[in-house]
Amino acid sequence: MKNWTLTFWSTGHAPVNDGQTFGCASHGIATADFWRGPEEVATAGWLDNGVRGEVLSGTYATVLAQLEKLAWKPAAAIVLFSQAVGMETFLKQWQDLLPGVPVAGGGAARGAGQVRGELLPTAEEVAVLLLAEGTWRTESLNVHEHGRGVEFRATGLRTLTHLREDPASDWVAAADYFRICQAGCGRAEGDCESITFSDVGGRNVHVSFDGDRLNTGADLPADGRLVLRTVTRPEVAGQLAGFCATPNALVFGCAGLRGLLDAPLTVAEGTLASFMFGELVTLNRQPQFGNLMASRLMRES
Repeated sequence: MKNWTLTFWSTGHAPVNDGQTFGCASHGIATADFWRGPEEVATAGWLDNGVRGEVLSGTYATVLAQLEKLAWKPAAAIVLFSQAVGMETFLKQWQDLLPGVPVAGGGAARGAGQVRGELLPTAEEVAVLLLAEGTWRTESLNVHEHGRGVEFRATGLRTLTHLREDPASDWVAAADYFRICQAGCGRAEGDCESITFSDVGGRNVHVSFDGDRLNTGADLPADGRLVLRTVTRPEVAGQLAGFCATPNALVFGCAGLRGLLDAPLTVAEGTLASFMFGELVTLNRQPQFGNLMASRLMRES
């Protein structure tokens, strides 16, 4: 166990792997001193003195095997993913092994041509920093307002084929239904960020068009139910700024939310906001992988 420096950087500009740096590529970074978009070269650290803990990295299976043998209970954890799939199964097993441990993190940003996000230490699928000291808590934010419920049909875990509003309605091809929703809410067809779906528990999934289907950036719920949600750009800016107003917090926001910001994000002294390709949120006391949301990790003592 040793002291780790937490660092985040723009894609393609990872720092040297010195064996004591933990972090990932980000789709934009905000601190009290600067704001950098994804097209700018930037590196930023959180907490000047770092944190004491243990890092596990590798595949989902190898990290879970190490967690099963862990002889101590972490005070909190930061979990970073290099790939875009498989984290939901990992998190279910994580919850069985470490129930109640505060967790923050998300998917490392991927640059052009990259199939994996950049992590330090390097890892095929996941890197985990287990914090050994302090009392920590996590909080999550969904900026999208709750709307009407819909039923869905799907193929696989992340592809919507059909949607309808109630059992008496006809099924509509998912892409057509979403375009109708976009038009009804005054959104452009290319806008899949200010309008989206969540599960009934409040975890958002980002959708993208795939012919007459919709692909999602996180696994769909098993109950076949979704909720349409919307937000305006000014509302995103206000809610994110409020969420980042707590000093010395580590905030993980979604790259899709960053794209809805029309001005630099102001954050409190000592706070760092990193924008991810999907983020870990805590709902019903369980870490879950979602999209278009934000979470923050704060030390209480």
